[in-house]
Amino acid sequence: MSDKIWSLATTGAAIGGGILAKKVTEATWKFVTGSNSPSNPEDPEVNWSEAVAFALVSGAVVQLIRVMINHKSTEAYTKRKGHLPESVAG
Repeated sequence: MSDKIWSLATTGAAIGGGILAKKVTEATWKFVTGSNSPSNPEDPEVNWSEAVAFALVSGAVVQLIRVMINHKSTEAYTKRKGHLPESVAG
């Protein structure tokens, strides 16, 4: 697996991770608040505290999924190639 293929695979995984993050964020928000997540937290009709809370929850979920995907893909690359990809090592 070349670094370019690894980079493309990681990009594909990141796109899938973004979709997953959105679903997890919506489910988490519904579980915690009992209501649907705000469709547009920047809308002035959305309560300020709700917009900030949504930003914190969604940011944490996105970052967690991103780290998990990158960690696992780097682990798989290293196992296969015996070294870190250039983009991680350098």
